[in-house]
Amino acid sequence: MKEVFWTFDHILIAKNYSDPAPHRHLAKHLIFCTEGEVECRIENLRLFGRGVCINSNIEHTVKENGKELLVFLFDETSKLSRELETNYLKGEPCSVIEDTIAEKVNKGWKAYQNDAKALDQAVLAACKLNGIAHSNYDRRINCVLERALNLEGIYEDTMDLLCREAFLSRSRLSHLFKEEVGVALSSYLVFEKMRKTCAYAAVGESLTSACIRAGFGSSSHFANTCKRMFGLAYSDFAKTALFQQIP
Repeated sequence: MKEVFWTFDHILIAKNYSDPAPHRHLAKHLIFCTEGEVECRIENLRLFGRGVCINSNIEHTVKENGKELLVFLFDETSKLSRELETNYLKGEPCSVIEDTIAEKVNKGWKAYQNDAKALDQAVLAACKLNGIAHSNYDRRINCVLERALNLEGIYEDTMDLLCREAFLSRSRLSHLFKEEVGVALSSYLVFEKMRKTCAYAAVGESLTSACIRAGFGSSSHFANTCKRMFGLAYSDFAKTALFQQIP
């Protein structure tokens, strides 16, 4: 399977994830190697396992050594992200997933490698992850998250719009968002802007058009942001990957 599939709260990459540069971003990782072990370098640690969970905003990279990987990125604001924290991370920057879980994931990969939706469901079930909505935040934060999700793009006036939506000042909304979600609102909006760009590209828009519509000043601005946050250039995905949305 050469596609990158995404939903509203996580992304699944099922392909060779070629040694990204050390990077950090506002998403938790689950990484599984379909054969043998994957090597992850996480801050000053080297971690080996058939499956690895990495916390958000932690500098890391992956040595794929020619092996095929399943790579999941989970939106930091989602319930799934909170379940990863409870089930695997427990306040730590990373953890090795039990081999019994990794084996179930590998069986799912063998059974559904040509059906991304079924594979996605099988892996989440194997990892005992079943969140389907944003965590139970303050109603104003839930309102902001829902509004940001449904905006066409993230523009210069988006922060003011969200403040009006929540009936809060910029400073109060920023403080409450960080307190509730655990990440800066400004950083979350950059992540959301990137996701919108990929969504528009997925339905056939040119990358330049998708970037502008989502709120980037140019495709090069998007490309630089992608490289900084994920350690990979968007072109590395685009050469072999087709972005599609799981219904």
